Amino acid sequence: MSTDIQTPDFQPTAVTTRVELPGAQANTNTPAVEETGSGHAPEVLGVSGATAGQRQGDSDANITVRPPFGRLDSGETCTVAGAVSAAKDAEQREPPSEQASTTEVLRGIPRLTYSYPPPQAEAAVEPLVESKGLRRLRMASSFATLFLAGWNGGSTGALLPYIEQNYSINYARVSVLFVSTFLGYIVAAAAAGTLSRRVGYGHAMLISIIVELAGNIINTSQQVNFGVMCFGFFVVGTAFATQLGLCNAYFATLSKPLVYTGILHGIYGLGAFASPQVATAMVTRGIPYRLFYTTNIGMNIPVFALAWFAFRNLHALPQHSSERPGEGFSGNALRATLTSRPVWTLAIFLMLYVGAEESLGGWIVSYVLEVRKGTPEGASWVASSFYLGLALGRIFLPPLNVLMGERRAVIIYLALAIALECIAWFVPILASTAVSTALVGVAISTFYAAAITTGGKLVPRAMHADAFALMSSIGQSGSALWPLIVGVMSTKKGIWVVEPTVVALLGAQGICWLLVPKVDRRAE
Repeated sequence: MSTDIQTPDFQPTAVTTRVELPGAQANTNTPAVEETGSGHAPEVLGVSGATAGQRQGDSDANITVRPPFGRLDSGETCTVAGAVSAAKDAEQREPPSEQASTTEVLRGIPRLTYSYPPPQAEAAVEPLVESKGLRRLRMASSFATLFLAGWNGGSTGALLPYIEQNYSINYARVSVLFVSTFLGYIVAAAAAGTLSRRVGYGHAMLISIIVELAGNIINTSQQVNFGVMCFGFFVVGTAFATQLGLCNAYFATLSKPLVYTGILHGIYGLGAFASPQVATAMVTRGIPYRLFYTTNIGMNIPVFALAWFAFRNLHALPQHSSERPGEGFSGNALRATLTSRPVWTLAIFLMLYVGAEESLGGWIVSYVLEVRKGTPEGASWVASSFYLGLALGRIFLPPLNVLMGERRAVIIYLALAIALECIAWFVPILASTAVSTALVGVAISTFYAAAITTGGKLVPRAMHADAFALMSSIGQSGSALWPLIVGVMSTKKGIWVVEPTVVALLGAQGICWLLVPKVDRRAE
């Protein structure tokens, strides 16, 4: 016996699902089921076609239900156990009339049992209930937060030669700054999810901005003790990784997470594009490099104010009803996150990706100055062009990724990026290096968003806060680990090792991406 199940109150993001009733005769023409939207409990809305004239074994009854949660993936089953026999028993006791009401037909049906796939296969993301104006304010706040993060991160590569000169240190020693940032990411990975649960999402965001402000004050207050500067980078790294995880978790609740997450990280790229030019302009005019961080402090204040109005009343992102403790999910989100293969695979992919991005963006100025014999202004423009490529790609490529599919798109872009990096490596012309580096930025621009949205489809909602914090923090640790390795190798072999290291990291990303579990193409 087959049924047509529809939930007309929801948006038409329908996914086809087969419903089978026990005891029904096989029917190859069984109509499919359309389920959309999300509810909180199984609810029978109506039954039609069950009349006194039905023969034994007929299968033309139509039952209308609302599913207990979310959109369902294709191929899932929804079994209405006992409905056939119960309906027949009820018919024999008191056959309903041709105009029998829904209540009369349903009387006697003992239970409805829904069988869903494991949470690992769930792709639905329940939207956050908020007004359109508040959503726009929260998105604007997240954009401002990530712009400041990009502004801070993009300036490091441009300032490295001047930091080395100020403290009279080599490549390996100045790379300790990346280690300090790495330690901050590790702290954020361990604490961000817990902080969000204990003080609330909004307060966690505000605390992270205050911590970032403290780190920027440390960096701008002195240029005598390199150890103090390293501590400042540690503080800023902790704050940034926390903000990144929180912003990613919020954007996963939006209606088009891939597109909006791409724009979010594109805004980061715009900040990273602008800051090398400002930093280089300041230091080439004799302004101490430390005073560049006053620009960060100036931005921290309006960013905090915007986050206050946007997030102060947001205590938590919505949980899926099926994933609340005692309702089908263990509630131990952290343990589930730490044992999730997709989470760790994507975290390692992000670590390699961010390592390649930051190694190129962080050391390209030194590479151009030493290997290509460029000017400080020209070197800063190469760095800025790389970040501009990142920004433009993150804003404009997501729709193309949707058409191709994220998995296929990443593989194609990786192949292009490796080819472009080889051109920048082997062709000893500054213009070639600049153009290739900018195009590499475009090619790899959407990898972070693709990994985050893929994780949102593979990981249950109750794990999102911890999973995104872990993925973001472990991923961002690559921005410290791999530039450090490049710095150590550059001290021994020369700064030319930047390009082959980036090529190797891109190749490793390709291998890692192929190990990520596949997402149903229709879910993308």
